[in-house]
Formats: sequence, C-alpha cells, structure tokens
Amino acid sequence: MRAVNNFWALYAGACLVSLSAGPAMADGEYLQFEYARGSSTAVASVVRGPYGAAAGWSEYDSGSALGANATYRWLTPALGSGALVRIGPSVRIDQDTHTDLGAKIAFERWSATPWGSVFLLADYNTIQDEYLLLGELAHARSGLSASLAVQGGESFSDNTFVLAYRIKQSPLRFRVGYRFEAQQMLVGFAVNTF
Repeated sequence: MRAVNNFWALYAGACLVSLSAGPAMADGEYLQFEYARGSSTAVASVVRGPYGAAAGWSEYDSGSALGANATYRWLTPALGSGALVRIGPSVRIDQDTHTDLGAKIAFERWSATPWGSVFLLADYNTIQDEYLLLGELAHARSGLSASLAVQGGESFSDNTFVLAYRIKQSPLRFRVGYRFEAQQMLVGFAVNTF
C-alpha cells in the first residue's frame, strides 16, 4: 500500500512540475505503476522543451528506494530522426535515508512506422551502475504494444517482457508482463502523453 501512496505523491509532483513549464513540441508526461508479488515500482517523468525531470519509487522484499534525476536534451540527428541524448544529475535515497548522488545519461529514439512506432532507450546511471536497455514496438491501429527491457545494477538484474493495451485513443495503457529472473508476473498501468 505504501508504494501506491508513493505513486500518487510522484504523480502530484510531476503535475506540479508540468504546470510550471512552458510548451514545446516534444512535451509530455509519463506515469507508470507496476505491481508484482514482492515488489512494486512507480515512475513519473515530465519533459518541457530540452528539460526533463523524473522520479521513481521501488519497493521490494529487502527494502525500498526513491530515485530522481533532472536532464538536459541534445538532439542527435546524426543518429537518425527522433534520436536524442539526455544528460544530468541524479540522486537515490534508500529506506535508511542513505543518499547517493550521481549522473545519468540516456539515449532515446522514437520512430514512426507505417503500422505504428518503434521506441529505443539506453539509460545509464552512475549510482550503483544501474542500466536499462528497452525496445518497444507499438501498433497504432490496435493499441497493442510489446516491450523487452534488460536492466540491472550492483544490487539487481532482470529481463522483463511487457504487453500493453492502449484504452481507445486515450493516453492510458494497461500493462501485463513477466520478469524472467524473478520469475514473476506483473500488472500495471501507464499514462503516456508524448
């Protein structure tokens, strides 16, 4: 239940940040909550122009942690249309209020296709050497998407497959997936306004 309460706190924070920022072409918000037996995660991110801010909460059997980052975006047309790099500071606070400071770098590329879109993400955080590699294929007409994520760091690693269904033409998506190393099913939802 604590993870659910923390998700709504992250959501409120993301909304406040989005109200204070001006409009830009690639502006958007992304909110996600996932539940699996023994672990829950919540993520909130906001982008306004070249500026981005994100926070994530993880609760697991052995503890919990809150992470946040602020980034600046550089377009990288040499790497293809829709490609960009984000760089900025990051912070992580665990359940014992131990705080780590670090830096984050991320490469993103979104590409339209005749049938939908492809999204690629490579993310690295110096705090606990955390990494995330994600690929997602989305079919526009059906609202279905499939993603595969490889993630890890000093204290964890897992590979996750997720199927998502966009509810009509809304930004709301229902998510169901499987964490291979943890051998757990997950359920959740996301709101994506990008």
